[in-house]
Amino acid sequence: MDDNARKFDHRVKNPEPHIVALLAAIDEARGVFRVGVRMTPQAISTLRRSILVTSAGASTRIEGSKLSDEEVKKIMQGLSISKFADRDSQEVQGYLETLQNVFDSFQTLALRESTIQALHKELLKYSTKDDLHRGEYKKKENIVGVFGEDGKVARIVFETTLAWQTPAEMTELVEWTHEALEKKRFHPLLIIGNFLIEFLKIHPFEDGNGRLSRVLTNMLLLRSGYTFVQFVSHEQLVEKRKDEYYLALRESQKTFKTESESIAPWLNFFLSIVKEQATKALALVDKEHEEGLSPKQNEVLQFFASVPEASPAEIAAATGMIIVTVRKSLERLLELGKVKRIGRGRGTRYVRI
Repeated sequence: MDDNARKFDHRVKNPEPHIVALLAAIDEARGVFRVGVRMTPQAISTLRRSILVTSAGASTRIEGSKLSDEEVKKIMQGLSISKFADRDSQEVQGYLETLQNVFDSFQTLALRESTIQALHKELLKYSTKDDLHRGEYKKKENIVGVFGEDGKVARIVFETTLAWQTPAEMTELVEWTHEALEKKRFHPLLIIGNFLIEFLKIHPFEDGNGRLSRVLTNMLLLRSGYTFVQFVSHEQLVEKRKDEYYLALRESQKTFKTESESIAPWLNFFLSIVKEQATKALALVDKEHEEGLSPKQNEVLQFFASVPEASPAEIAAATGMIIVTVRKSLERLLELGKVKRIGRGRGTRYVRI
């Protein structure tokens, strides 16, 4: 057994029964989603744009950003907002583009240190304060903490790897993770879970580690066949359970380098988030198969997942359908009681019921 195996194998072999049950539930949902999903390319594109906005907003807010999803949407659309020059907007823009890259190219983004560094560089490309260190491992010490309302660290969660030890520890982690996934030595979700908690313990970059860990979460899950993560935001679910997130990290990492080392608290949290994603993805499949709806009608209905209300022209522009098809689809949805019309004439808009 090599040093890497000795360091990490014991964390993921022989998982507790409730973790095994979570793995089985997630894999069952993944299989149903693969078979059941029949979304059109336009519907997939529309939903993914919505998820990009939700994920970028949530991931940056976990780290202290104040931008709402509506403000994030304006940034994605290239609209000027008053905050665009500040740090929050720079970080959101970087996250949007990096996650889009992962969604588009995950099959070719192999887990290597060079990939991780390139994604970090892309993530921070608009952050002027990070000009000197983006894409490079840290050269000074950092900590993991919870930020207060003033933007300063209110509580230290745990200490991180010393800067001089970081390159060696990242090499160990990436090599073990790559080999374990390639040879299927353990369940992929256990391997990914260990990668994430160790990555956050190392905290290899001066800034952006939390955001990058969530980008890498999407990449690794997609590469392992959990394609539903493109349609349900992992980041949003973590944001809603932010306190649990930090507690799970702290409870696991405080055992590191002790005789009772265990990542069970973290695995329980991480897998519960993935299971929730899977459950919500199955709900999308159920909605897609609404009785009596054609593919075009389904696509129009799915469009309302990303907007509170819309006009026929806005739906046509977003989906690429001709306006006549959109209007006919909306009439059918009105008959079935799935949407409601607001106003008349040129000002007519529709909302999902």
